Amino acid sequence: MESKILEAYIAGETSLRDVAEACGTNHHTVKRVLTKHGVNIVKAKRKPFTEQHKARISQSTKGRASWIKGRKATEEMLYKNMAAHLRFDVDAEWLSQFDDIDKLKTINRAITERGGRFDFDTESYKQYVLRFYKCDRFNKIYAAWVESGKAHYRQPSLDHIVPRSKGGKNTLENMQFLTWFENRCKNDLSQIEWDSIKKNIESYFI
Repeated sequence: MESKILEAYIAGETSLRDVAEACGTNHHTVKRVLTKHGVNIVKAKRKPFTEQHKARISQSTKGRASWIKGRKATEEMLYKNMAAHLRFDVDAEWLSQFDDIDKLKTINRAITERGGRFDFDTESYKQYVLRFYKCDRFNKIYAAWVESGKAHYRQPSLDHIVPRSKGGKNTLENMQFLTWFENRCKNDLSQIEWDSIKKNIESYFI
C-alpha cells in the first residue's frame, strides 16, 4: 500500500484525496505515509470546474443570499480563507502569527503562479514568509506603496538578484523586493549592472 501511495502522489498535481481514492484508502493515511517517507506535501492546484459543474452550482445557489452579506469577516475567517486557497500545506494557526493580514497577502501575491518562477515547497514557503515579513527593504517599499494609495508602479515585486536567465538560483538568498517599476526596468540585468545604470541614470534620457 505504501509503495502504491508513493507512486500515485505527484507534488502540486495530485491531492491527498486523489491519491486516497486511487489507492482505496483515506487522505489521513496518505498524509501519514508521505510524511513517514519525507515527501514534501504541496497542495495540488484546484482542478477547473466543468461547464456542467458550474451550471449545477449556479442553479443550486440561485436566489440564495450570501451568508456573509451585511457581516464583517472575522480575522479568524480571513486566515482560514487564506489557508484554504494557498497551494502550500499550512494552516490558519500558522498564518495568524503574522498580525498584518494585508501585508501577508501582498507577500503571498508576489509568488502566485508567475509561470513557475518561484516554485516553493511548503518549508521553503514558510521560510520565505518569515524572512520577508520583517525585511526592512520590503517594509519600506510596502509602506510607500500603501501611502501612495497602492499605485501599480510602486507595488512590491519579488526579484531574482542574479537573474534565472544568467544562472541565478531560486533560493531566498537570491531574492529581494523591488517596486514593480524598478523590477521591470532591471529586467534580466545582474544587480551590479543595474546599480551601474542607476548611478548614471540621466545618461539614459534624452
